[in-house]
Amino acid sequence: MNKQEFLEKLQLALNGRVSPGVVAENVRYYEDYINTEIRKGKTEEEVLAQLGDPRLIARTIVQTHGDPKGGRGKAADMSGSTRTYSEPADEEYEDSGDNGKRHFPGFRLPGWLLGIVISVVVLLVVMGVLSLVFSVVSVMLPVILILLAVAFVVKLFRDWLN
Repeated sequence: MNKQEFLEKLQLALNGRVSPGVVAENVRYYEDYINTEIRKGKTEEEVLAQLGDPRLIARTIVQTHGDPKGGRGKAADMSGSTRTYSEPADEEYEDSGDNGKRHFPGFRLPGWLLGIVISVVVLLVVMGVLSLVFSVVSVMLPVILILLAVAFVVKLFRDWLN
């Protein structure tokens, strides 16, 4: 698939499901993104493989902006011809060819928030270890104090006898 085919599939999957402004905005965004990545030195194939299936992208956009027609509508491709389409079911989506990896919609934490979460987890683990050490020491403290007192008395008697 080339850039033009990708953009046509994206537009077909969005037309009739979101407003024309949202369709144009997203097609323009992905066209700009692909061009920018190519200028950075990636090949068109690399960029498109990284993006994945345009129908999955369209599905995410529709979920974000609503589906006014319940998954069916008329779509005009970039050549101007109009077709009727329906959104494929989940099992009809093909893998995007990225070495067998499947893309699942998920929740991603921003980097700064992920750093805070990791810091809090590390802090809690350290506090747990310290609390365990101090609980063992607090249980052993009376025994340690008695042993130190006995050792001190023995040393006093040794010094007094010599």
